[in-house]
Amino acid sequence: MKLAKEREKVEAFLDNQLIVRKGFEPIDISEGINWNYQHVKNANTYQTYLHSLGIIIDLLKISKSEGNPQLLVYAKNIIMDWYQTDHTTSQNFAWREHPVSSRISNIIEFQEGALDYRLEDEIFEKIIIEHCDYLYDETHYKFNNHGLMMDYGLLDACKYVSDVKLKRMYADKAIYRVRYALLRDFTRKGVHLENSPEYHRLVLIIFRKLEKVIKDLKLSIGRDETEIIKLAIKYKNYMIQPNNYYPMIGDTGTIHDPRIKKNYNDFIDFDAGIAILNNKNEGNEIESSMLTFKSGYHKQTHKHNDDLSVSLYLTGEELLVDSGKYSYDAKDEIRQHLISPRGHSAPCIAHSNYKLVSPIKEQKDMKITRYFNKNGHKLVSGVNRLYANASLTRHNILSKDDIYFVVDRIVSKEKGLFYQNFNLNENAEVNKIDDLTFEISLNNKKFILKSYERYDSNLMTEINSGYVSRAFGEYKDNKRVLVKQTNLNSTFVTVILPKEKFDLLSDVNFLNSSLRYSFDGNEFEIII
Repeated sequence: MKLAKEREKVEAFLDNQLIVRKGFEPIDISEGINWNYQHVKNANTYQTYLHSLGIIIDLLKISKSEGNPQLLVYAKNIIMDWYQTDHTTSQNFAWREHPVSSRISNIIEFQEGALDYRLEDEIFEKIIIEHCDYLYDETHYKFNNHGLMMDYGLLDACKYVSDVKLKRMYADKAIYRVRYALLRDFTRKGVHLENSPEYHRLVLIIFRKLEKVIKDLKLSIGRDETEIIKLAIKYKNYMIQPNNYYPMIGDTGTIHDPRIKKNYNDFIDFDAGIAILNNKNEGNEIESSMLTFKSGYHKQTHKHNDDLSVSLYLTGEELLVDSGKYSYDAKDEIRQHLISPRGHSAPCIAHSNYKLVSPIKEQKDMKITRYFNKNGHKLVSGVNRLYANASLTRHNILSKDDIYFVVDRIVSKEKGLFYQNFNLNENAEVNKIDDLTFEISLNNKKFILKSYERYDSNLMTEINSGYVSRAFGEYKDNKRVLVKQTNLNSTFVTVILPKEKFDLLSDVNFLNSSLRYSFDGNEFEIII
């Protein structure tokens, strides 16, 4: 239904319940809005959206839709209540970069659409200048996507500044920071460096808005900068899965984008540390396969300990998934699991983790090292040498027959428990067929996960539990398949494929960097 989200929030507001963001618990406002409200679990997040004044846009839209001017009165009263409250005497988020940026744009949109219920000109002008001064001030500026929000808010607001010199001063500062951000935050292939498809998409939306508002001011963002934006738009076509959902890499939730046409060419960005391998099903594209592989980073923002991890969309199903985000509370046990190697399909060392300190210093020790596509096989490899006493290498191979092979090598100076962690879709059911073979059922399809012994590897396996979070503040239990061994030099060879193809696969063997196998009567060899 059109405006369903806005209508839900307006109806709640009329019942003295303020929903600051869809999916958040409502705040009781029967005695007015408490601008210092502290949510029990996510106080900072609630404060951010409370002071963004998003409800005034919901009221504006529903007022226009239903022809109800009283809703504009409510919206104006909210703005005035916020404006007349002394926020300097409390520790609320009134003057933090995110709410300031969002709030001024929301107030401008209200002012443009409220007609006879607009704010008085003098008050509106004061609000504009107060917000512009804050957003212009470098001491408040954040060199991340919040900074971009600040630049958009400043450019949007300076359109209403009557002093020509002051207006140009605000605009020049914002455009300079925008240009700098584009060159700082994107690779030369257009991948945003905050480790998350969701935030790539979010930041790109902001840049598109910035392009427009700069054009409205009859100014230019720059030729090179415009080209980076074009590449960033194209990257979404690679990153989207065949079902038009984004993989949950980094702090990405469930995002469906049916307008994007999937690009089935492979995409490798060594600089960003991301690889995407695709097998297109010509007869039914949603039944295609896609592997994403992550190793390396430039920024710690939204970064998980997910290096050498994969997400696997196999013949139409999200089989191996990343863990999502749940919250940003570093002390939360669910969050701690989700960002750890255990929350990803990666090689792991039991009771151990690696520290992310300096992406510049560490880039030689954690990266994608190789890619090729030949003879019906696509290979992408990477290393992680950031563990204190161990070096991890992973080789991923996706065959044209939609068979996924993964070869992991862990070389350690100390004894320990080393394992492959396969993080399954929360809706998958898994059954152990024998010590090294598992049947995975997901929707109406079945898959086989099988590991292979090598010499004295003495593999052990188990089904363990975990969590997957597809929405902020929500999670579901999931299953993880662990393949374990204790050798100082441990090598794992595992295959995942549709069950109906399993009987056609035989003689899987890895020796001296050569993976050999037979499938449907044909023999194959891949040198890795």
